[in-house]
Amino acid sequence: MLHRFLILVAMLTLVAVLPSSGLGLEGTEGQIKSAMMVNFIKFIQWPETVIRETGGTITIGVFCNDQFEHALYLVQGKTAGGYRLAVRRIKDLEQLTGCQVLFICSSEAHRASSVCSKVYGLPVLTIGEDENFLRSGGIIRFYTKKNHIRFEINKTAALNANLQISAKLIEIATAFE
Repeated sequence: MLHRFLILVAMLTLVAVLPSSGLGLEGTEGQIKSAMMVNFIKFIQWPETVIRETGGTITIGVFCNDQFEHALYLVQGKTAGGYRLAVRRIKDLEQLTGCQVLFICSSEAHRASSVCSKVYGLPVLTIGEDENFLRSGGIIRFYTKKNHIRFEINKTAALNANLQISAKLIEIATAFE
């Protein structure tokens, strides 16, 4: 199991959109999480109506007041899983419309419950860092264990959002009950 996890992490990072000097697990925490997030998109299937409405663009909304935001802007205009990526900063809940992915970093953890409530039942992949993020209805949470960035998935929240997550991604994630 650990071996499969290490292989997927290496794959996610190597295929990721990082500056040309960043290979493997090298880079800032923001670059690594950004790369992993882009690769998560490859393992998620949105309802066909969403893809038609957006013209094949996945918009990543970012609730952040830290350096992670800059790392995510590096993926602007790139593609992942056949989707064109757009990134925009979110400052309040009224700006959530049109986002298919929402990232709430730790500096904005106090907004996680409100964000998850606002998009409940909508096909929006919510990703956060706060310890209670998944209990608030979030779908994927980053955490650090033994100096490695890991993630866990709330499968129930993904079903509620009408998102299909590949079994490959679920297999290497930490289980959340």
